[in-house]
Amino acid sequence: MNGQEILLESGTNEFEIVEFFVGSQSYGVNVAKVREIIQYDGKSITPIPEHHPAMLGLYYLRNETFPLIDLASILKNEHVSNSDRRVILVCEFNTLVNGFLVDGVRQIHRCSWESVKPVANFVSQYRPMITSTVHFEDRQILILDLEHIISTIYPQSAVTYDEDNLPASSLRREEAQIIVAEDSPLIRDAVIKILKKVGYTNLTVFTNGKDAFAKVMEIKEEAESQRVPIKKFISGILTDIEMPQMDGLTLCRKVKMDAGIDLPVIMFSSMINEQMAMKCREVGANAYTTKPQTSQLIELIDQYFLNK
Repeated sequence: MNGQEILLESGTNEFEIVEFFVGSQSYGVNVAKVREIIQYDGKSITPIPEHHPAMLGLYYLRNETFPLIDLASILKNEHVSNSDRRVILVCEFNTLVNGFLVDGVRQIHRCSWESVKPVANFVSQYRPMITSTVHFEDRQILILDLEHIISTIYPQSAVTYDEDNLPASSLRREEAQIIVAEDSPLIRDAVIKILKKVGYTNLTVFTNGKDAFAKVMEIKEEAESQRVPIKKFISGILTDIEMPQMDGLTLCRKVKMDAGIDLPVIMFSSMINEQMAMKCREVGANAYTTKPQTSQLIELIDQYFLNK
């Protein structure tokens, strides 16, 4: 299976998920992040010194090496006793390639983001390694926050910032009114911290696209009742792509095409590649950048959200 070959129409609020298991628990990951699934071969691992406990080593595959991470170790699960079925999910996101060792893959499901339930607020405050859940038949599938997992192993891959390298601006960033939609607690907190650090303090934050869209429509009605442009109340929308209830592509399409609202939209996602960039353009996104390119993100926000 090649994740890059899975094509879904842009902005339909649908996605495909690879269901796999570690121990007795089912987990899921977006097909768009999975480059391929291969049989695990212990002879192809080269151990590395001073590594994270979950890092098994470098895995060699067709003249390429990539880090192999034991998800059972990260998730505190026990592997099933039969190791013959173990496979590796070769994933690509945040411009990185990593392998994840799992006990097996069940199937690929197509579903709507509307059926995906976000993690409860009382759980999300502990920054769990799952972002949401979805039910298929009699199974609850936990959607993993792979970016969070990777950041625990490579802290340098997290969404962080270097004050010396963040773009300065003479523009009045505090006047911008930005809607932010991001489901990952870890990334959401980091993005908010960075934006406020550079002067973007007027933020309205949501954990999914559905609530963000409802807020945009509420503000649209208010602007129309006052007979003023909506940009008096919203400077722009910064959104992730993968989110429960409504994804970022659908949010962008509904704002720009369905509601006909002229607002700049920037996509900030770990999944930006050539195919995803095309989907962003199809739904009318003004710009897109991959996590964790925070300096580029600030430059794009300056360009699109401060130019009213």
